[in-house]
Amino acid sequence: MSSQRYLVTARKYRPQLFREVVAQEHVTETLKNAIRLDRLAHAYLFSGPRGVGKTTAARILAKAINCATPPEEREDATEPCRRCDSCRSFEEGRNLNIIEIDAASNNKVEDIRELRDTVRIPPQGNRKKVYIVDEVHMLSNAAFNALLKTLEEPPPYVLFIFATTEPHKVLPTILSRCQRFDFRRIAVPEIIAQLRHICAEEGITADDAALMLIARKGDGALRDALSVFDQAVSLCGTDLRHDELASALGVVDIDLFFDITQHVVAREGAGMIRQVERIVRAGYDLQEFVDGLAEHLRNLLVARTMPDPSLIEAVEATRRRYAEHSRAFTEADLLRLLMIVAGAEEALRSSRQPRLHLEMTLLKMAALSHAADLREALARLDRMERMVEQGERPAHLSRAVAAPPVPAPSPPAAPHPAETAREQAPPHPSETAHRDAPPHPAETQPTAAKRPAAAEPPEPGVKEDDVPYAPPGPRPAPARSEAPAADAPAPDLYPSLFGTPALKKRTPRNGGSAPNASAATAVIEAEAPAAVAAEAPPMLRRIEAVWPSYVQAVTRARIHVGALLQHTALLDARDGVVRVAVPDAFHQRLLNNQHDFLLTHLRSATDEDVRRLRFVIRPDAPADTPGEPDPEIDLMTYFRRKREENPVLRAIFEQFGGEISW
Repeated sequence: MSSQRYLVTARKYRPQLFREVVAQEHVTETLKNAIRLDRLAHAYLFSGPRGVGKTTAARILAKAINCATPPEEREDATEPCRRCDSCRSFEEGRNLNIIEIDAASNNKVEDIRELRDTVRIPPQGNRKKVYIVDEVHMLSNAAFNALLKTLEEPPPYVLFIFATTEPHKVLPTILSRCQRFDFRRIAVPEIIAQLRHICAEEGITADDAALMLIARKGDGALRDALSVFDQAVSLCGTDLRHDELASALGVVDIDLFFDITQHVVAREGAGMIRQVERIVRAGYDLQEFVDGLAEHLRNLLVARTMPDPSLIEAVEATRRRYAEHSRAFTEADLLRLLMIVAGAEEALRSSRQPRLHLEMTLLKMAALSHAADLREALARLDRMERMVEQGERPAHLSRAVAAPPVPAPSPPAAPHPAETAREQAPPHPSETAHRDAPPHPAETQPTAAKRPAAAEPPEPGVKEDDVPYAPPGPRPAPARSEAPAADAPAPDLYPSLFGTPALKKRTPRNGGSAPNASAATAVIEAEAPAAVAAEAPPMLRRIEAVWPSYVQAVTRARIHVGALLQHTALLDARDGVVRVAVPDAFHQRLLNNQHDFLLTHLRSATDEDVRRLRFVIRPDAPADTPGEPDPEIDLMTYFRRKREENPVLRAIFEQFGGEISW
């Protein structure tokens, strides 16, 4: 056994000069300039994370101040020479003018009083008497207060250097009397460079992946990385290899993280369960695995968003792997996955069943649906509207859409009184505008009550609400042509992320009808007023009497539905069917979605046997419903209450920082 005492790497390679301090040039250069210009303060505070060089910089500063070699003979006119008696005595631990105090074990007021007594004694054979107080935040408030006067007006030969990892615990009265220097965390490449230098000095070989692993385990602290390096040398000898080192240190294999995200892409819940079993059998710490998964998702996000993957702390081969794997995700998907894992990190620490919680988290990630970009969806709708206005058709709908079979005509029956009134009334302007347009496919279909059993089902996308309502009994043949155009597209065939788009009817610039307008807009049903040639039905008169109060009641219950009803007008009410005029297809679609809600309120408001509400598109529908709005409705109060009651609205406001504006 060698007689030389073994020193750990962190002590053996501890910097002795300012230029040897790693990654703290903003501090060392300032201190060197202060020495060069003879503008030293009487108190310094060095703050920062552990293991980044605070105490080391304080020792170098104390040694440089008391160095007996003239500045012109020293390196850079500031570095300690390490040859004079002062430098050698300090490095050997026998210099009485540089005093180190551990505030964690000397934190009482009596200790500070003893320090004040020693301050009165001038240095012996040196320029300054330097007090280095480590972990100064551990001093009690009484000890801090006892130090205030001495710290504010110390003797000219005294210099205080405080070091702390928690500067927020130091009293403001102490902070105001010191020059503060914040030490930063050390980046992974700088730690790797120092490890390479030590490997060359010690005759140790190591691959890039092994050094990257050691540097990342240091987490920004060079001292921690050197401790891991000593452990790695003890485990693996003088030849460090990543696979062997990862197994010895218990580091989660990066292939496991890539397998997890691959199961997310494939949406395989069973694969997630198997991966949890693999993690448990390998003996990995579940909390460390979740932390590593969050870093893995962060690396994927960096590779997906940044053109240069240099921000990923990995070797070049792993960076290329991240860049290739990130193409399977969108930025929104990766952000949502990161949010799930971030929530699991906190919950896993207090969970009584951590394995079950981890399985639930991974299954939630596998079941996560892909995010849709709202801007792209709206742009797609705008493109479809422009195509409809220009008479074009999407490429995937270029084929002709076959019309549904036309059933055999029913025997003629006596015309309904309303139909007689329509025939005697002058034609509506909308009927004149659309008389020559091809009929809507829905108008040529038989009703649900009269559809023959052998008839084929309606075209996909055609809803029952789009089929005109027919009362029981035979219906006379319509005046229009029964055969639709062969190339007329069926409604609701335009794809959308949010279902069939409700396209607003626009008036062409030339004043005429837009070409092929029936392909995307609902057919405007031209009906003459019911009371032109005949007296209004009794049901219609009774409903008209309570209609304004009915609209106000709906507005109180659902304000957005009431706002739609304010742009409608009653047309007819007979045989249990109430026809309501709406200005466009947008209002028709939204009100059809609220049919049962509106029907229930109408029955309670009128006590009528109303079986159905039918919303008919009439461009000349009034802009507002007669009657004044209810002054008791406070819209701002209503929206605030809904935001608190509805969890979806509350989440939207919290996520996007929205505010109510009316």
